[in-house]
Amino acid sequence: MSESAEEIVREWFAHLVKGDSAPDLCHPEIEIRNWSESPVPGPYYGHDGVRAWFSDVNDIDMGVDIQWFELEDVLRIDPARLVTIQRATGRGRSSGLEVDQRWGSILAVRDGKIVSAIGYPTPEQALEAAGLSE
Repeated sequence: MSESAEEIVREWFAHLVKGDSAPDLCHPEIEIRNWSESPVPGPYYGHDGVRAWFSDVNDIDMGVDIQWFELEDVLRIDPARLVTIQRATGRGRSSGLEVDQRWGSILAVRDGKIVSAIGYPTPEQALEAAGLSE
């Protein structure tokens, strides 16, 4: 029995939390892209892109020490696409200010692998883009 898109996405996030970009869970044609004002807007393509994206997200020059990252929610759009809500907390390296950010993404799964991950600055914008907003 094949894994559902939600199971695949949850497994990928479990790897990300542990510090593993897990490109083997991603389709060879994966595209990762974030909003234009994101510190890591992308786009990133393929397995090398997954590794580069994860490296960029964790780059010391980002200026934030991430102390906690979690997948808060997964909402089904259709059998192959999901909205994810993420949260990260940390502290600014130079400012010492606390950071607490939530954002949303739309992920798509094809052939049992993640084929796209598109980030939005807020959960509400991800839900709206997915047609799930009220």
